[in-house]
Amino acid sequence: MKRRLKKWIYAIGSRVAVKKLERVIREIENTETEKLADGAFLEAKIRQIGLRHDGRGLYGDDGRDMNFLAPGLWQIPGQLAGAMALLARHRIASFLEVGTADGFTFSFMAACLLRLNPGLKATTIDINPNPASSSRIAFAAPVEFVVGKTSDAFAERVFDLVFIDGNHSYEWVVRDYQNVGRQARVCMFHDINDQLCGEQSVPRFWKELKVAESGRADFHEFLFHSSSDKVMGIGIRIR
Repeated sequence: MKRRLKKWIYAIGSRVAVKKLERVIREIENTETEKLADGAFLEAKIRQIGLRHDGRGLYGDDGRDMNFLAPGLWQIPGQLAGAMALLARHRIASFLEVGTADGFTFSFMAACLLRLNPGLKATTIDINPNPASSSRIAFAAPVEFVVGKTSDAFAERVFDLVFIDGNHSYEWVVRDYQNVGRQARVCMFHDINDQLCGEQSVPRFWKELKVAESGRADFHEFLFHSSSDKVMGIGIRIR
C-alpha cells in the first residue's frame, strides 16, 4: 500500500514538475540572449524548475529547491549555472547528452543553447527503454530523445558539445569519451568531484584527461557546494 501511494504521489509530482520545467523553457525562449551568459539568471531559472528529489542530503543548502517526491534537475544549481554561462560564449551547432534520466538537465540545456544558437541539433540518449518524463515538452526546434541506446550507437559522429553523464564507472566514462567525447570541440562531464560515485570512476578519468591533454585543451571546473562537500562537480574540456 505504501509503495502504491508513493508511486501515485510521484506521478502527480512528476506532472507538476514537468509543467514548471515547461514554463521556464517558454521563458528562456523569449528572454534576451545576454541573460543566458549571466550565471545569476541561470541559477534562478534552475531553482525555479526545482531539483530532483533525493533523500541523501547531498544538495546542502540547495535542498530547499528540491521538488517533493518528484523529478527535477539532478544538479547543484551554482555548478550548472556556471557551466552554462561558459557555454554561452561558444558557438554550438550540435549537442549530444549521454545519460538522459528524467531529461530535466537536457531540456534546460537544450532550451538555453537553442536560444543562443538557432538551428542547433540537440540529442539525448539513455539505455533505459522508457521515454523521459520531459520528452513530451515542445521546443522551439526539434530535439531528439533516443531510448535504449548507449554512446556505441553514435561512435565516431562529431558534435560540437557532448555532455557525458551516463554510467559513471571508469570503464564506461572512458568508452563514452572514446565514442563521442574525444572528437567534440567541447566535452562536458558530470560528477568529476563526487565522493558518492567514488574516486576511481569519473574523478579518476577527469584527472587523467587533464594530464593527457595538457597544452592541447583548456579545462574548466565548477565545484561549488554550499557545505564544501565533494558532490557532483562539472568539468568542461575545450579544444
